[in-house]
Amino acid sequence: MHIGQLFMDTRKRFSRRTLSKAPFVGLVPTLGAGDSARARRQDQSRRWQAADGLRLAGSTTGPASLDPALSRDLPTNFLIRQIYRGLVSLDPDLQPELALAATVDVSSDGLTYTLSIRESARFHDGRVVTPEDVQFSLTRALDPQTAGGFRDGLAGATYLRDIAGADDVLSGAAESLSGIAIVGDRSVAISLTRHSPTFLMKLASAPASIVDAQQVRANPDWWVLPNGSGPFSVASWEPGNSLALVAADSWWEGRAQVESIAMRLGTSASQPINLFQAGEIDLVEDVPAEIVELIVDPASGVQYGALIETSLFATVFIALGNAVAPLDDAHVRKALQRVFPREFVAEATYNGAVATASGIVPPGMFNRQWPNQYPPHDVASAREELRLSRYGSAEQVPPISIYAADIAFVESIRDVASQSLGLRIEAVQVPWLDFLNGLAERRFPAYSLYWGADYPDPESMIEMLFGSSSPDNYTGYWNDELDELLNAARTSDRSERIALFDLANQLLIDDAALIPLYHPTGFTLLREGLGGVDVTPMGIVGLETIQGLA
Repeated sequence: MHIGQLFMDTRKRFSRRTLSKAPFVGLVPTLGAGDSARARRQDQSRRWQAADGLRLAGSTTGPASLDPALSRDLPTNFLIRQIYRGLVSLDPDLQPELALAATVDVSSDGLTYTLSIRESARFHDGRVVTPEDVQFSLTRALDPQTAGGFRDGLAGATYLRDIAGADDVLSGAAESLSGIAIVGDRSVAISLTRHSPTFLMKLASAPASIVDAQQVRANPDWWVLPNGSGPFSVASWEPGNSLALVAADSWWEGRAQVESIAMRLGTSASQPINLFQAGEIDLVEDVPAEIVELIVDPASGVQYGALIETSLFATVFIALGNAVAPLDDAHVRKALQRVFPREFVAEATYNGAVATASGIVPPGMFNRQWPNQYPPHDVASAREELRLSRYGSAEQVPPISIYAADIAFVESIRDVASQSLGLRIEAVQVPWLDFLNGLAERRFPAYSLYWGADYPDPESMIEMLFGSSSPDNYTGYWNDELDELLNAARTSDRSERIALFDLANQLLIDDAALIPLYHPTGFTLLREGLGGVDVTPMGIVGLETIQGLA
């Protein structure tokens, strides 16, 4: 699953992820003319250099662990990618590339992947990464005991369930993955139970990171100071306060140019725009869209640095499950779709800085748009849907509970549905960690969420969230026709997959499985002199490419 927020404000996202709207307007103070000139002089004197290290504002709510098998949100995924790597990574174009693996060979039937491990792949203490470490890491990412017996606390099922024997490990029937065989001193063969055109992308996920099997077996608290496999090692970690990373000499591509990373956590990480303006951090990846105009306005008198705009592979939406009354009645779900003027979220709340969504798949995936026919805002049509429901009228519809970590948009639909239709909607706000657990346990028949793709394929939006067997199908939504489309997409070529995903994307709207709100736009602020930052539609993947500009 994937939920997320990177360097950040108070927004929480699932990269399997959440929706929140933080009160940023007013955080940036107005400066007088003298203050403005002084700020410009200070900015020039603080030009970033690699030797200075990189200072960031991280999550205000975590991470709870540095164990990649337990990484369930975007901010933690980001940290995990700096400390560990898997056999495969995603390059700046979000295509799979070999990382700890030196070669990969795929069988003619597409069901067996044989990967050799680089001779230069090492843990931070210098120990060579072995096939046994790979087998151990992928197995424990599916073992409920890794999460204290709480199977839903694992993210691995999302990415690794296609491996033969995965279900046996998840159920506790087996202690190791039968689908991973050690073949020679430096290679593993991974067998799948079904064709997966996105499997290499999934091997680039945080739960597929390679951990040191010897350290994990020897020390139950290994994750506090892990012996990682990525470009940066952990120098110190104070949960809820700070995380310090240093460039690892053992990294197979060579030591990163940025020597150190100092990340604020908890309350010290709040209000990152103010921290950036004060010269206390060097990069803000998640600038709120609603204050971008202020940042770029010369009248503010503040020299912020470079602002990079990126269309994100993400969608903010309200999911409407079909497993629990009254939402098991499609007419009730359709009434909610038609009564809520969702376009005003993008136009009014964010001044057009985000794109109104008509479906779950964000534009840009596969380098194309994903058009949908979404029903227009029509109160009369919404009333007709309620008349067609088994309830016959709004007065007879039981209260509908919609859950969220931030309930701003849920409150909006509550108020609109109450005033226009007389429907009763309960907007239930749940603390972030409880919200994550509630989603994993399928306790919420409807929820509001920011979902960022974990890999650049519509599968990561449609199948993850709405496939009947997906662990990230948090409402238990079930649609046999959708499952048939998704299964067909697994064995189709690219053009056929596009056509199938188009049908699936529209099917979810026609069945009123969700109310899509908007596709976010990412705004990243960089300190002057900071270069080598690869901002992708999935955010910043790695920090090892960062370097100073001449």
